Amino acid sequence: MSFSSAKNPEKKEETGKMRRLMCILVLAGFVVAGLMATGAFAAKDTIVFEAPNGKVTFDHKKHSETLKIDCLKCHHTWKKGETSGKKCMDCHKASAEGKTPSAKDAFHKTCKGCHDEFKKAGKPAGPTGCTQCHVKAK
Repeated sequence: MSFSSAKNPEKKEETGKMRRLMCILVLAGFVVAGLMATGAFAAKDTIVFEAPNGKVTFDHKKHSETLKIDCLKCHHTWKKGETSGKKCMDCHKASAEGKTPSAKDAFHKTCKGCHDEFKKAGKPAGPTGCTQCHVKAK
């Protein structure tokens, strides 16, 4: 006894559904690939943080691509292999909340702390002085 799709309308319908699903998945793949190629999901090259004592411009591309600093060094809430998620200010607010330090304390500990570590190790380091990071508008 043969169960070909011509003799079994249920199987024919199921095969049609699978074909439509595959077409949708292939199309979705092309859309995602196109968006990735345009950089739609890429991190910004530079990020500007507004601070009372002057804007701080962070060169994300330099830290991630040139210096090859592990993403988890700054993005400590991410899981290994993640490439997107919460931004600093999603958790770190103007004032500390519970065990979460304020944005100022978190940035000073993470950014300035890392620059201090590099300096102590005799490696080229980023700025550590207030006015080296915080630039007031002229």
